[in-house]
Amino acid sequence: MTIFAGTRDLLYPDSVDLAERARAVGVLVELHLSRDQPHNYALMPTPEGRRARALIMRAIA
Repeated sequence: MTIFAGTRDLLYPDSVDLAERARAVGVLVELHLSRDQPHNYALMPTPEGRRARALIMRAIA
C-alpha cells in the first residue's frame, strides 16, 4: 500500500492511522508525508507534486 499525505491535509491523521493499522496486520506500507502540503498536492504543478507523481509512476510501473 502506498499512501501520500500532506501535513495540511484534513485527512493527514487518518492517513497515519491507516498506515499504522495496515502495518499491524502485516501489510507492506509506504507512507509518504509532505510537510505543509494540502490533500491533493500530488496533482499540483509543484516540486512536491512532481516528486509524488514520480513515486506513483514507479509504484505502478
